[in-house]
Amino acid sequence: MTTDARDPEHSLASLLRLSDSLNSTFDLDILLDALVEQMLQLTDAETGCAGLRTPKGMSCGHFLEGSHVVPLVYDSAPGTGWPGWVLESGTCYLTNDAQNDAVIVPEIRERFGVVSGISFPILDSEKEVIAFAEVYNKKSGGDFTPLDVKTGLAAAQIASLAIQNGLTYRKLTALAAFSQSLTLASDLEQILEVIGHHLEVNFHRGAVILLPTDGLLTLRFRTTEFAVTARELEAATWCWEHGEEAGAETKTIPDALAHYLPLTLRGRLIGVLGLKPRPGAWFSKPQRELLAGFMGQAAVTIEHGILEQRVRRLRFLDESERLQSALLAAVSHEVRAPLAAITAAVSALLTTSVPLDQACEHRLLRTAESEAKRLNRLMKNLLNVTRLQAAMARVRLEPCDVAEAVGAALEEVGTLTRGRQISVEIATELPLVAMDFDLIVQVLVNLFSNALKFSAASQPIQLAAGIVNGELEVTVADRGKGVPEEDLERVFQKFQRLGDSSAVDGLGLGLSICREFIEAHQGRIHLERNPGGGTIARFTLPLRELPS
Repeated sequence: MTTDARDPEHSLASLLRLSDSLNSTFDLDILLDALVEQMLQLTDAETGCAGLRTPKGMSCGHFLEGSHVVPLVYDSAPGTGWPGWVLESGTCYLTNDAQNDAVIVPEIRERFGVVSGISFPILDSEKEVIAFAEVYNKKSGGDFTPLDVKTGLAAAQIASLAIQNGLTYRKLTALAAFSQSLTLASDLEQILEVIGHHLEVNFHRGAVILLPTDGLLTLRFRTTEFAVTARELEAATWCWEHGEEAGAETKTIPDALAHYLPLTLRGRLIGVLGLKPRPGAWFSKPQRELLAGFMGQAAVTIEHGILEQRVRRLRFLDESERLQSALLAAVSHEVRAPLAAITAAVSALLTTSVPLDQACEHRLLRTAESEAKRLNRLMKNLLNVTRLQAAMARVRLEPCDVAEAVGAALEEVGTLTRGRQISVEIATELPLVAMDFDLIVQVLVNLFSNALKFSAASQPIQLAAGIVNGELEVTVADRGKGVPEEDLERVFQKFQRLGDSSAVDGLGLGLSICREFIEAHQGRIHLERNPGGGTIARFTLPLRELPS
């Protein structure tokens, strides 16, 4: 035993240094190491450690031999080892005969040659054990004394406030991270995922979230290991109906596996949170406060997500209604013309009293074929816009030949190309490109149709395809009047046509559908002014690795 260790002035100075050291940081690892260093000096001990209470019991990750760190995980469940004894009793454990001690962990005794030692509890303001500190073997070879216990407990009391501050800081940091993650969530499903993830990370418990749908409580999120049985739903429903906790660790349906808590906002119940307890798990005061903070933030964000979902649905319904009205009006106008032409041609072939010559019959049949194809294109565009509106369009990527897609599009355009000068320039050795063949053919059909309709019959149409900056680039250029600079983007909106194009058939959906299909391929499309007069439609598709 050293004189300094017994010197009251020295002990007081050491405790003051400890107070300054512990209150200068919120890092709990640094804080606990500073505590052990001062306790070794105060008690004249050789070795020591300190750790926090966790759901496992008492835990620390290393020991100090003087100033040397010894990595060693030390987990003590309640009642196991000196920390477990301290956890259950809330008082110190002192022995000067560790060789015959029945409580010490044998591995610790053998690893550090423990002859004597003290384990100190660290209590919070509610007298609950939140941490521990231990010291082993007097440097002088003597016994630990009541004075060592007294000075060690004084150090533990100083450490208690610093540890509580550190746990509070950890709680505030977790709440800040939780809040930031919630602000990044874009919809209700992501909000629920964020809440479940943070509950798992911070409390190490499975979680389930149930929200009301049409008056009934509905499961909206669960962690992977959480099994929702009829009994769990019964406990959750009781919690929802009564606004009180139910399930495990309560008097209401205690045989349920999870503990269900009402999610409330401004006195109004908006949902139920279920947490699956872990055997022997412990909630510290900061953890309980953290859970309350999580639930408050979760309730606010869930309500916001539900309101956003309702607003989006109302907007969708409103847009759907406007789209349906526009489609009906457009169909009644656009379908009438090809049907009238087809009807007139067929009637002339069937009802004429004078035999028609072969050339006249051929012209009538060609008219019927052309208008039927026009009607078919119209119906395809209507079907496509309906599929897009209902989010039913799916991209099926397969290795495709660009030249084959161009040929299929020109064949579908059919009679519109008669007498027109169309040039196709496709780069040699162009690789197969991953695309949905039918959708890209429809894009090309729409672009060809626009180029043919909005340019004079004497003007050429030019298509070019090649690899530019590692992407497939396709352009369709015409020499028509061209699209005004201010309308180059507007024409991609549904039902948008140029002001002087009313005499041209179409619903104004072609470019809108083109953009939807190209962006579904993760590509880009835009219009630009053709330096030689007219318009260039340019789209790109990424070159993906093709399946073998």
